[in-house]
Amino acid sequence: MPSTFFGLYISTSGILAAQAGLQTTAHNTANENTKGYTRQVATMQASSPARAYARYGMIGSGVDVISIDQMRDSYYDVKYRSNEAKLHEFTTKRNYTLQIEDYFNEIETDGFTTEYKNMFTTLKSLQGNPSSLNYRTEFLHYCNSVADYFNEIQTNLEGLQRECNTEVSNLTGRINNLSSQIASLTKQINTVEQTGAAANDLRDKRELLLDELSAIVPIDISENTTVNGTTHYQVKVNGFILVNDYDAHELVVVARENPNNKFDSPNLYDVYYYYNEELGSGTEFNVQSMGLSGELRSTLDMRDGNNGAANPNPNAEIKYKGIPFYYEKVQEFKETMAKAFNDIHQKATIIDENGNEVPANYNLENKTTEDIPIFVLSPNGELSVNQDLLDHPEWMAVSTHPIQDGVDNAGLLDRFLKLQDAPIYRNGKATEYLESITTEISIDTNKAKTFEKNYENIQTSIENQRMAYSGVDGDEEGMNMVKYQEAFDLSSKMISVMARIYDKLINETGV
Repeated sequence: MPSTFFGLYISTSGILAAQAGLQTTAHNTANENTKGYTRQVATMQASSPARAYARYGMIGSGVDVISIDQMRDSYYDVKYRSNEAKLHEFTTKRNYTLQIEDYFNEIETDGFTTEYKNMFTTLKSLQGNPSSLNYRTEFLHYCNSVADYFNEIQTNLEGLQRECNTEVSNLTGRINNLSSQIASLTKQINTVEQTGAAANDLRDKRELLLDELSAIVPIDISENTTVNGTTHYQVKVNGFILVNDYDAHELVVVARENPNNKFDSPNLYDVYYYYNEELGSGTEFNVQSMGLSGELRSTLDMRDGNNGAANPNPNAEIKYKGIPFYYEKVQEFKETMAKAFNDIHQKATIIDENGNEVPANYNLENKTTEDIPIFVLSPNGELSVNQDLLDHPEWMAVSTHPIQDGVDNAGLLDRFLKLQDAPIYRNGKATEYLESITTEISIDTNKAKTFEKNYENIQTSIENQRMAYSGVDGDEEGMNMVKYQEAFDLSSKMISVMARIYDKLINETGV
């Protein structure tokens, strides 16, 4: 049979339960604006009843707080992290494509268009005065300006590619750092929870790190309870294990020996899951070939382009262009322009009265210019005007016949002038070819913006669903505070009533 003072024990359990509820409410309220915090609730149940050995059977023994639980749904976590990877992929691509778009914007303003037009305007002026060194010099300097303009675009693209390469290293370092922190927190969580306590706040820290990691690479998480009460915890990326309980696997970056693309910057990084320096080989952590999303994927796409494939098949579909694509487009223009001008300046011929093909490119020194190009391309693809011509503009050929009686002619200039509107750039004019480049980069930018906006909207929807379940609501916590306060007051009142009953029983009841 229960003790005479059993009512005090029951009331005390009510006070303790209400106190636990109030403390949990206070903790929730304090962390209402804490990023990554998950609302907690005090889970209560009736204590095991006591046998009364009477007709009415058993007597309730009060209430127990069995746990402080997190209100978290893993379903929303999976949805959030899957979308987070896609969102950051297109956010990163938008940022980079906007930079490339800025590099090409001058084509339509005061960059290429103006200098290219001035180049041919000067040639027309030279037609009226073929012997003018001033017009020759002016033309050559406009040629140099056009060459410098395209070289500058490529220099900017090279710099952007190096930035992407640095970011690949930084992102790999962040993956390693986050994996290490997650492994460390897993050990702390298991240590705490082996005592029977709930490591809720430590779990919140780990979940926040997982959210951050999912923005870089899509992750798969598994957590299974073992026989001794601990959990077996793993974080994987497409089957590659990053975290295995208390151990974190470290990815490595290795400088690429052979470039994927002809004009790639040297020492671009490849990411390896495992790498043997002695053998110079290992298991590559290639998120592109895995078909994954995330910030690392988009940075590699932008840096490598051409689907990230070395020596890509020219007939293969290009899923993402990237920096190399636009670099090659500019290089193709430079090579086409240089070849067109040089072919006229070096290889122009006419048929003489004997039916023989003879040179038709003469300079002011009455010499042919078969060995004097206007444009020069260096081995690394840099375009420049022949320095010999800049130093000696009289060496530039504009005549189709040797100078006679000191009178020069400008027959060669007609061929140069036709290049302005010649469809030699993939069957289009120079301006049309360059406009096609700006159109392509604009399409890429708008595509990235559109997808980013779509995934932002999806993320907002998922976050709202997630917060509706896991977030702290001030109004709800206010109601809980009143509820637990009243429960505390009622249990205290019950003890006061019990005290008066026991006082009457003990002090005023005689035998």
